[in-house]
Amino acid sequence: MAATCIMKQVEERHIASEITKCVWSPKMDLVAIANIQGQVAMHRLSWQRVWLINAPGEGIKVTGLAWRPDSKVLAVSYTSGEVMLVDIEDSSPVHKLSVNAEVTALNWALHQVDETSPEPAFEDLSDTYLPPLPSLSKTYTGGGGEEREEGWHEGRLFKDQTALTLLTVATATAAVHIYAFGLFHCATVDLREAVPGAERVLDAAPSHDLHILSCLVERECGAGKEVAQVTVETMILACRHQELRALAYCYGQVYGLMTYGSHTLNLLTEAWESILMELDLKLATYANTVPEGGVSADFLDLLVFGVSSPEFDLFLSNQLTEKGLKKLGHSIELSYSNIQKLVLRNVQAVGQALVYQLSALVGLARHYQRFSVLGVEEEVVSNAVREAGAFVMKSVELQQVIDGSMSTFKSFLRWLYVVVQRVRGEAVPEEMSRVTQQDLTYITEFLHDSLEDTSVTTEGERRPKFRLERVGQYLKDAPLSTPLESDSNPWVAFLAEHPALAEHPLIFPHHQERSLLQEHKSLTSVLDEMAGQPAKVISKAVNIVSWVPFMSLSSSSQVSVNQISCPRDNVMYTVLLPGPKQSVLYLARWSTNAERLARAGTTPGPARQIEAAPFVFSQLDGSRGCSLEQPNLPTPLLQLIGAQFYTEDTLSVLAQDPHDPKASFFIQLWMLAACGELKPVVLYGDTRLADIGLTARDAATLVDASGYRRLEGGPLSTFAVSGSRKMALLLSENRRRMRLFDMEVEEEDEDEDEEDTAQHESIINASGASDDHQDAL
Repeated sequence: MAATCIMKQVEERHIASEITKCVWSPKMDLVAIANIQGQVAMHRLSWQRVWLINAPGEGIKVTGLAWRPDSKVLAVSYTSGEVMLVDIEDSSPVHKLSVNAEVTALNWALHQVDETSPEPAFEDLSDTYLPPLPSLSKTYTGGGGEEREEGWHEGRLFKDQTALTLLTVATATAAVHIYAFGLFHCATVDLREAVPGAERVLDAAPSHDLHILSCLVERECGAGKEVAQVTVETMILACRHQELRALAYCYGQVYGLMTYGSHTLNLLTEAWESILMELDLKLATYANTVPEGGVSADFLDLLVFGVSSPEFDLFLSNQLTEKGLKKLGHSIELSYSNIQKLVLRNVQAVGQALVYQLSALVGLARHYQRFSVLGVEEEVVSNAVREAGAFVMKSVELQQVIDGSMSTFKSFLRWLYVVVQRVRGEAVPEEMSRVTQQDLTYITEFLHDSLEDTSVTTEGERRPKFRLERVGQYLKDAPLSTPLESDSNPWVAFLAEHPALAEHPLIFPHHQERSLLQEHKSLTSVLDEMAGQPAKVISKAVNIVSWVPFMSLSSSSQVSVNQISCPRDNVMYTVLLPGPKQSVLYLARWSTNAERLARAGTTPGPARQIEAAPFVFSQLDGSRGCSLEQPNLPTPLLQLIGAQFYTEDTLSVLAQDPHDPKASFFIQLWMLAACGELKPVVLYGDTRLADIGLTARDAATLVDASGYRRLEGGPLSTFAVSGSRKMALLLSENRRRMRLFDMEVEEEDEDEDEEDTAQHESIINASGASDDHQDAL
């Protein structure tokens, strides 16, 4: 069965900004578009825009787009080295990666599991044993809660994921980073280790069975450059895909919890600072009129001796009104309540969830034979569990401090209300005027804890400010200035008497001098070290088994590369165009068979085997004719614009008529026919495939009358096709005019469409523009 090209134009638009990238969704009728301004938009088939996201910074461009195989997440890469995973439902960022180099290509592949694969190595039961984390926007009454929640839902990346997916991120520094589910960094392949002079990676695609990673890379050679194909053996990913999936899931949950914890700590700091702001608004004016420490001294004089200076009396009677005191008390009590809720409901909950997920990871690490080859060590993970436990204990300690601070503040506020009423000569209710010894202790503690401190501005000016040191010290990246007394705690005394028991892995350490922020920072450091270990180990287990020089490059060459894996034949196909408007393309086939890879890895040498062939396309006669055969005359060759795999059975080729620049050909080449022309070739040393004298096969003879279509309406620059959605998108030479085609329609529908299209194209040729409105990306 030959490939057919029965296509019907369904949409045409003029775009406000030049399009640089366009990729079809494999599962939905959606297409992702990137423009020259660094924006990414999602469009439906009707060209209705679903959403648009702007570039992360000025001058940053989009370098790659890749759909997750189920089409629920889109990966977007930038020249800054950042990769953003976007939820297509609402364009919210689910996770962000950074590879510290310009990203040149993205691919997101699904591991097609054999039916005989064993049961999953891990089953998540966290929903059974852990309550859901509270929403941060509902916990805290401050504004912008929705923005704060962005990014901590990394767990969404695993929803409905039954098989392993790998996101490959290629860079301009000859490195390829591999992420399981787009989140867990499981390997980095440095092509420079085996390919001398390797530079920019043009493409990196895993095979369907994860046996190989096929990379196309530019390399320096002498005075010029060339393109080489590199085959990387990744059998460890295929053999341990169940274990890798379990690891990725556990680490993904930990990443999400840590991000959630960081947002919670930010909210804690904001609530604490709002209390300080309330105190500043009420007391800072007076504090600026007295010497340093004068506010505390005046309050203490009033408490101990019952007298105060005339200036302080004037301040109390004029500034601290009854209404103002009540408002101050309400505001600070609300902030204290927010802090208490965040610690009790969020910080402690996320700490307990971290302990649970890390404990599950310890269980995996104890399956030494299965997980040690992936770099999981029980000792390292157990240390992370203890750090998470220490974080939980510090949050419990902070909760105790908050309870005490609220008691001291309420006692101080009640006493201050009585003092202000007496200064004004107003009556004070008897029950309000009673002060116990415990109340005096609370008031003294509050004055010592909260009033006052001195800060130095950027101009060197010293100004008074107020503190809540008992609580605030836990939210600073510094040791506690006033650690909580624990000498009377019988458990602390017991551990002090039995130091060996204190080191037991089931007993969490208590670092008395650390703040909550320091505990979080220490936990983050331990988790980063733990998460980086698998990538180091797996990266050493992947091997570059061969590399093949394809052809030389000129300084102005813009190589076009496309790859696809074929599960039916256990091969990968690579199509390569040397540049725009060239007449030749190269098609190559690589086996993913494990035995062949093993032989290639054990017998390295100067000889490299490849199945490949160059192809050209002679002039196709008419809009629906057969290939032109004129053996006595030189046949003009079509100028090739681009080539992409429509499916694993069909290669789509876009070509331009050399005699008519406004006419193009859309060709569907049947892969079975093309593969029959591939020749096994052995290359020695640095010999390039393009230099060994292979005769180019005329692919026009492999295309019948229904396998191509002549398109009028102006020169084209690139295209994007999707066999699963049966659609094609063609871009004009200036990349600002889009034409959308349905690729599989009935013959009668296409004949009718040809008449409409011809009339429409005549209008375009006459006016230079379409009547369709110009669409903003």
